[in-house]
Amino acid sequence: MLSWRRGKCGKNGMSAASRRGPRVVIDFHSHVLPKMDDGSKSVEMTLEMLRAERGMGVDVVAATPHFYGYRESLDSFLARREHAWGRLLEAGSGVPRGELPAVVAGAEVAFFSGLTEMDGLDALCINGTKTLLLEMPFAPWTGYELNAVSSLCLDRGYHVVLAHLERFYELQTDEHLMEGLLELPLWVQINAETVLPLLHRKRWIEMFRAGEAHLLGSDCHNMTRRPPNLGAARAILARKAGQDVLTRIDELGARLLGLDAPGGAS
Repeated sequence: MLSWRRGKCGKNGMSAASRRGPRVVIDFHSHVLPKMDDGSKSVEMTLEMLRAERGMGVDVVAATPHFYGYRESLDSFLARREHAWGRLLEAGSGVPRGELPAVVAGAEVAFFSGLTEMDGLDALCINGTKTLLLEMPFAPWTGYELNAVSSLCLDRGYHVVLAHLERFYELQTDEHLMEGLLELPLWVQINAETVLPLLHRKRWIEMFRAGEAHLLGSDCHNMTRRPPNLGAARAILARKAGQDVLTRIDELGARLLGLDAPGGAS
């Protein structure tokens, strides 16, 4: 059976897996919920992706489907997410315990004008916490984006995690603005595929070593072009940056998802 608690999801987030202790291997970014976005196309594909994750030693997968607030209402998204969650629970009910990782739900929230004033933003956080996976614009950022992210962190108290920073890095033209953003109390998630290519991974591995990158996610969408790949990336990080980096990633992830507190995810 699937390792999560069966419960009704709503605007306060979905029921989460029962976990204890800080050392939990987490895929912090994935698109495994069936038919939610451009990720998994079926519950069968989702189960295949989750089996692959488990085979790599992943304990918890954060299911973070895309949320585009400029084209879909929060209520519509949450209804679709609850339906996808229910279908997955039903499909996984006969799977032997331990065969799949636990799954916790949230969203990958695309930045949009008005995000900082949005009501119900807590429902998009992962596992009922205040941890918000934020996808920044695919364009040069300005003071507007900096002020908005600052407001999310400092005024509204969210634990903002910048999704796949590497995908925006080369688009930025204002070095001081980037520095200002990274000085905020937030965290940086890097996609696993970024540390795999031999010729292009040095910068990102150094960021993990220096504590400037904090979390790792597969951003998996399917089993072909964008499959689960956390295991290979973790092996490279352990070899190139040291086991201490993986320990830091795991412990931070557990704290941000509330998996390290007694009863916090039961």
